[in-house]
Amino acid sequence: MSVMREYTTGNRIVDASAEISITGNITPQAWYKTIVKETGKPHLAAIVILSDIVYWYRPTELRDESTGQIIAIRKKFKADLLQRSYQQIAEQFGLSKKEATNAIIFLEKLGVIKRVFRTINLNGLVVNNVLYIELIVEKLKELTYPHCYDAPIPSMGDRGEDIVEEIVEG
Repeated sequence: MSVMREYTTGNRIVDASAEISITGNITPQAWYKTIVKETGKPHLAAIVILSDIVYWYRPTELRDESTGQIIAIRKKFKADLLQRSYQQIAEQFGLSKKEATNAIIFLEKLGVIKRVFRTINLNGLVVNNVLYIELIVEKLKELTYPHCYDAPIPSMGDRGEDIVEEIVEG
């Protein structure tokens, strides 16, 4: 389906790709340098999971149909914090539950999220240790715009994946 456009870039591939509405997660390039393992390599599982967490915390805009002006913004999830399980995260991204858990713990140690475990009542059934994820926006800004902050991003040092493995296994 070809749409006649008033403007063109002069490149048929770029013009054609402009017809695709891509939505969802966005991954800032800086994260490949700021969200890294002890080896200095990007922690890809943590990056993709953080990208999804950030998506959920971005507000949805409600616009006036006639003017196009934003009239309200709303959160995408029901509770005060985003509720997810390690298994949901694992299935969404094709990871093992252990990989998803380790990546979440890594993000928490990095300081960009906080895990909050709650007991909830689900249709009369009490469920313990339900995982909620709090996004720490100030740390997210540091990881996303490291050039704007004087202090270097702290590394995991010798508390990296070995400790994360122990937490999950032990």
